[in-house]
Amino acid sequence: MQKHISHSARLVQILGLMMIGLLTMSVPSRADNERLSKPFQGVKANVGTVTYSQQGNKETLTLSDDFKIPDAPAPHWQIVDSLGNTYLLERLQIKGDKINKQITLPAYIPNIARVQIWCAWAETLLGETTFDTPLTLHANGGTEAKMLPLHTSKMFEGVKANTGTVAHFKRGGQNILTLSDDFKIPDAPAPHWQIVDSQGKVYLLQRLVTKGDKFNKTITVPAYIPDIARVQIWCAWAQVLLGETSFDRPVK
Repeated sequence: MQKHISHSARLVQILGLMMIGLLTMSVPSRADNERLSKPFQGVKANVGTVTYSQQGNKETLTLSDDFKIPDAPAPHWQIVDSLGNTYLLERLQIKGDKINKQITLPAYIPNIARVQIWCAWAETLLGETTFDTPLTLHANGGTEAKMLPLHTSKMFEGVKANTGTVAHFKRGGQNILTLSDDFKIPDAPAPHWQIVDSQGKVYLLQRLVTKGDKFNKTITVPAYIPDIARVQIWCAWAQVLLGETSFDRPVK
């Protein structure tokens, strides 16, 4: 009888250890769910780090406690992917001194090569950081490059911007515009993306080329723009239209 009890107890012990092992294997480790960046470097944002984490389909970036909000007007979160596409996201500090210390990454961003703090008012890079390797995001399976445009515009026409077209994509419920490979950056100071809606309202957006000769070939259209009737290249310095294009009909 005693031998039988000992054998049963031993069996229960073995099964218990097996269950613990299975549970340990089924719970992802911290390293699988989180990635810590290098320290921020830049003229204004040069303290602290950012942590990437994933829980289910939700992917977030969180600033460390020692990160200091840069002394600059309108600092924003900004992401740069491995192809150099830039995604301007939430404002870092909003009304009531609330800090967007953590943001949820939109599904249309395929990967993260750099995390930047961007001054949207002065269009200046305040600081940036990277991870050891670009992070592939899983919300869209990293399939951005395989997506086909919903609409392709006519050729650009104008005094300076008169080559190439623009493609319209829809990702994560937002409108994306991308210039074609044959588009040529106009020889003019401060060319910008500009959109005109079907009611004739004009929206001045990102600078086409920023410091370091960075080309904003792809932009995310802000949600407050109801539709896109015309896409323009606008010289903000001289306030002159350099060229424009349109789709067969307004897109939204």
